[in-house]
This record gives sequence, C-alpha cells and structure tokens, in this order.
Amino acid sequence: MTTSRWTWLNTLLLVGSLGPLACGDNNGGGATATADGTAGDEVGTMDTASEAGTDGGGCSATEIDCNGQCTDVGLDANNCGTCGNDCGMGNSCLDGACVNGCQGSTVECNGECVDITGDPNNCGDCGNTCDGLDECVNGQCVGGCAVGAELCGTECVSTESDPNNCGACGSICDTFCGGGVCVGECPMGTLQCGEACPNPATDPANCGECGNSCNEGQACEAGNCVCTDPNLVQCGGDNCVDLTSDNNNCGACGNDCNNGDACVNGQCECGPDSTLCNGECIDTNNDNNNCGSCGNNCNNLENCQGGQCECVNGLTGCGGECVNADNDPNNCGQCGNDCGDLVCGGGECLPNCDQFQDQCGGSCTDLDNDPLNCGDCGNVCDADEQCDNGNCQGG
Repeated sequence: MTTSRWTWLNTLLLVGSLGPLACGDNNGGGATATADGTAGDEVGTMDTASEAGTDGGGCSATEIDCNGQCTDVGLDANNCGTCGNDCGMGNSCLDGACVNGCQGSTVECNGECVDITGDPNNCGDCGNTCDGLDECVNGQCVGGCAVGAELCGTECVSTESDPNNCGACGSICDTFCGGGVCVGECPMGTLQCGEACPNPATDPANCGECGNSCNEGQACEAGNCVCTDPNLVQCGGDNCVDLTSDNNNCGACGNDCNNGDACVNGQCECGPDSTLCNGECIDTNNDNNNCGSCGNNCNNLENCQGGQCECVNGLTGCGGECVNADNDPNNCGQCGNDCGDLVCGGGECLPNCDQFQDQCGGSCTDLDNDPLNCGDCGNVCDADEQCDNGNCQGG
C-alpha cells in the first residue's frame, strides 16, 4: 500500500511539472528535473525517517534522537549502534560497532577519541583550543573572515581579485582577476598586485595597498580596515576588541591582565575560582604553594586537593607529617603508636625484621617500593612520583 501511495504522488508531481512544457516554457526541462528530484528526495527522506524512528522534523536521515539530541549512532562512541551504548574510554565507534582504540583521524585525548582535524577544543593536537568563534579546519584554527572576504579552504580571500579563487573558491585565472572575473589586464581604478586586481578602497585582502588584509569583524572602507561593530575598538590596527571584557586589552589597548585574571567591565579582576596572592590570581583549591589560602605551602609529600594539603603515595598524616604507618616505629599501624625498642613492619611492632626484605633503622621495608626509602634508606620520592623497582619514577 505504501508503494502505490507514493507512486500516485509521484505521478501527480510529474503531471504538474509537465504542465508548463505545453505552454512553451523554455525552462520547463530544468523545472521538471528539479521537481522530479525534489519529490524523489522527499519520499526517500520520509521513508528513512520512519525507519530510523525520528519525528521527521528534527534529525537528518543518518541520525536518530537520543534523549533529545540528534546522534549518528554509526559513529558516536557514546551511542554506538543504539542510544546509550557507550564504547568506553579510549575506544571508538565505526559503522555502529565499538572497536578498540581510536580509529581513522581520531586520537585519544584524556581518554576520549576525538577528531583533531575538526575538533575546535583539540585542533591539530590534544588540548589545542581555537580562540573564540574560530573553526578547526584540517587541524588548523581558522578565524572568521573580514566583511567581503570568503573562506576558501583555510584561507580568507577576496574572490573579487584573487586569481586562484576568482568569483568563487577554486576558480583559477590564467591571466588577471578583477571584479570577480578573469580579465586580460587590470581595469581602471584597481591596483595590480601580482595577478590580482583589487579595488584598494574596498578590497578586504588588499585594503589601501597590496597585501593589507582586514581581520574578522573589520571591513575595508575608503582604504582603511575599520571595525563594523560600534561597541568594539581597533587595537594595534589588527583586531577589533571589546575593552570591557578582553583580557589582553582591558579598559585600554595593550592593558594585559595576568594569567588567571579576568577583565570585568574594563577592570582586571580575579575570576570566581581564583584568589589574589602577591599580585597573581591563584586557584587555592589546587596550588601547592597557596593551598586553601595565600602562602600555605604543602610539603614535597603532599598535594593540594580541595584547598587541603593531602598526603600521597598511601602515606598517612600524623602531627603535620606524612608517614608510612606500615613501617614507622613512632606511628606503627596508627598515629602515635610508638614501638619503643621494637621495630615496625606491616603495621605491627615486632622484635625484628627477619620476615621482610630490608630494614631501615626501626622500619621493616622493601626498598623496591617504599616511597620513603626508595632504592636506599632515606631516599624519599616526591609527591608526584612512585617508587618502582627501587627508582622514583613519574613527575
């Protein structure tokens, strides 16, 4: 029944499209092809949408609705093959099936497979974030173009004068390009810049002179690059910035807020998650030199976590000192448990260390993995290191 219904609809569309031919419309052939193609596309899309289970008004033919978001279950590692099927960290999804590791142009960044050729948060490399509204194109951050310029590949060009993109991207002239068409010589009123013939009064790639390109948010007016937004100010002749919020031009051109600072209403201030310590904005939640408050230093066996200096490597804090309660004779098994003339091993006071690999004073230990006695008695590993086979590694 479905086939016959759509056949009937196609017949009506075909008859409607043929009508103008009988009236002698010279464009009837093109109209017929467009109408037929459009009708066919609409029918195919409706069938695909019904099969995919979409509502036909939101997701494309290759996507389905997963919790209100259109998702390609053929490639989405969080919804692989079906909504909610997570491939796990470091794995990817191909043709709706989870595969081990990252495939194709994706690489692992913080446990997630990302496409570094098009991800603005990992453009060309993990963690390389594109500024503002810049796009990631073929692994390169590409900003927006000036008014009148067009993005061809990764470069903003003036199709009015670019001989390699004359009138449209990829349209190459053998001679000169002027006014968006290939010409034998540069027209009157234009400059000759190689094989480009720009109007220096308006050309965004050759504004006022050859090679002077305007940036995003600018237009070439009377041979000068000017900001198109009246709320923005031109700083350094290159960029249009908002002096009320630009960290590099806060309140005035060139007034650079320090790292961690934020420009708020034209004033450099510390952000909501930072504190001003000795003229520098610091996150006291995780700064080992300013943990919880300015000047509070964690020692080399501690890390700052949540504003508190916490012992690492399985050590225990006893009286402001990080100790190994497994073999500390003054804190054996728990803080304050003093073994006296005995030794400490395995968290117990013992008469000797005969059942242990090594002994350092009153501590029974294994020099291969003891972070306070790594490889040799008294050799202490730093907070970001582990003792492995008698060597402090990491950091």
